[in-house]
Amino acid sequence: MVKRVQIGDRVIVPVTAQCGECYNCLHGKADRCQSGVNRPLLPMARLSDGSPVNGNLGAFAELMVAWEEQTVPIFSDYNAAELSLLSCVATTGLGMAMMRVPIEAGSNVVVFGAGPVGLSAIQGARIMAASKIIAVEPIAYRRDLALKLGATAVVDPNVDPANLVAKLRTMTTGETDRAFAGGRGPAADGPDFVIEAVGGDRFAPKTEKGPDPTGAGVLLQAWQLCPPGGWIRTSGVGHPAGTTVTFPAGAWSNGTKQQAGGNFAGVNTKRDIPMFVRLIENKQFDAKSIATALFPLDRVREALQAAADRTTVASVVTFG
Repeated sequence: MVKRVQIGDRVIVPVTAQCGECYNCLHGKADRCQSGVNRPLLPMARLSDGSPVNGNLGAFAELMVAWEEQTVPIFSDYNAAELSLLSCVATTGLGMAMMRVPIEAGSNVVVFGAGPVGLSAIQGARIMAASKIIAVEPIAYRRDLALKLGATAVVDPNVDPANLVAKLRTMTTGETDRAFAGGRGPAADGPDFVIEAVGGDRFAPKTEKGPDPTGAGVLLQAWQLCPPGGWIRTSGVGHPAGTTVTFPAGAWSNGTKQQAGGNFAGVNTKRDIPMFVRLIENKQFDAKSIATALFPLDRVREALQAAADRTTVASVVTFG
């Protein structure tokens, strides 16, 4: 029996379910819900000609069959194109800034990547009242957009990449290095939070390219930049198979840098997505500036190509 939704409801279908019954859901880790793991895609219905109808997450179709655990009812008549970002990228970015390890007011934040996830994280940092929000992004128009959406400074990683970490560390130096006066000490400058939203290049961009298409270099830079006691939040995908990152063993095993990954970043979908909807409705989160290109269903190939080329921040396919 379906209990979560009713006929006529508007729903968001996020990439991560929340069943409320699996081990992770019961232990406060709903972003790692196991309800969809190894679940067979059995036919849920049949068409008039007998063809089976299978359910899955996305199909670029006007109709979709989804598991109840994969749905979040939305009691809002707000623009669907903007709300659709909450199914994946916007929720991931907001989650990294606001959930599990929420950014503290007055803290300094560096965000690697100003695509749809990174721009959402930048806005989340702004909402959480961060002091400095520095976006690291090779694509010029995305750096401009980052400033519009809340970044206090932007950096092009292609400019003097060998000294990028040192530059970012200098930009996030505290008011004092005197440990007994509230400073970190002379050898511990850096941001309180480092957010990685880059990943690997599955397709070569037609805009400015970053210095490392594998995305592994950014993970290492995030680690190097993070000071003792700081947090690293990671979400990048698309790294080539076999890609590895090497950290100093002692610093990894006995250091105090803290890291939390995951594509839904501590989000409880039933609890948090409705709250994110309210942030959009109240103009605290600017989804329109991220959903920069709308395409009708018959132009879905163009939508995918624009996203792959990085000529738009996010392509949204619309219906009707």
